[in-house]
Amino acid sequence: MADQKELEKKGYDYLRLIVGKIKKPVNKLVGKLSTMENRLHFKSYLVDFGERDEDIYISTYPKSGTTLTQVIVYSLVTNGNLDFNHIYDVSPWIRNSSFKRMDPVELPNPRIIKTHDKYSDFPKGVKGKFIYVHRDGMDVAVSLYNQQKDYNYPNLVFSNFLKKHLKSNSWFKHTQAWLKNKNKHNILYIKYEDLIKNKRQEVDRIIEFLGLDCSEETIEKALHQSSFDFMKANEDKFGDRPEPKPTKEYNQFIRKGKSGEGKSLFTEEEEEIFKKKYKKFVKSIESKVFK
Repeated sequence: MADQKELEKKGYDYLRLIVGKIKKPVNKLVGKLSTMENRLHFKSYLVDFGERDEDIYISTYPKSGTTLTQVIVYSLVTNGNLDFNHIYDVSPWIRNSSFKRMDPVELPNPRIIKTHDKYSDFPKGVKGKFIYVHRDGMDVAVSLYNQQKDYNYPNLVFSNFLKKHLKSNSWFKHTQAWLKNKNKHNILYIKYEDLIKNKRQEVDRIIEFLGLDCSEETIEKALHQSSFDFMKANEDKFGDRPEPKPTKEYNQFIRKGKSGEGKSLFTEEEEEIFKKKYKKFVKSIESKVFK
């Protein structure tokens, strides 16, 4: 009897080892299949959503002034109409909508569309206009870190986050491709820092680029409704759309609206790594776009 139990135990241990060995590649395969499924679903979603000449894309790397720009453009186009529950109802983030298996919303022209997608996701000849907001990469890293720490990982250490972020080259490659604009999309480039410090000047550029006829009253509304104080006070309209997740704080999406935080958190060594990558990927093309 004892020998039988010992054999049974060895059998279970052996099976456990086998499962342990195949679990990692299986999980990897499941992850790849899930990614493929989401990509295919998004392609299908885009067929339903369609393209229009009047479309306006607000394109950024995450945490670079996307929502701020959405609010400005929507306010200019609608004469300050904020009669919506959430900005995504009138200016959708279509990649996220597809991921959540939501149906495309039917919107009047011009549609104002949020995207963090790579430049390569927009083929040559795509319809519509693009407003690309470019923010200092060090500030982006700090803002991303704070969002992840506030929302999902309260014990996240900045140095650990930054090491992975810099290693991925995500910000550098995303920025490089959008600034190069090899397919000659119709793009207005805006610096986040200019949008904060000289908003009226940048709003005038947006109006000219989009060919809008805005009264001074409409412009004043757009300036007011896109102010930090107004957006913070109305964060339920502009922040993350709440979901049943009690560990997540939904009052941290609109955090400070400032620039220059990167230099306060980066060590000298981290800043040096950033600068080398910045010089390799971004510096030369950035200087041509923002003369």
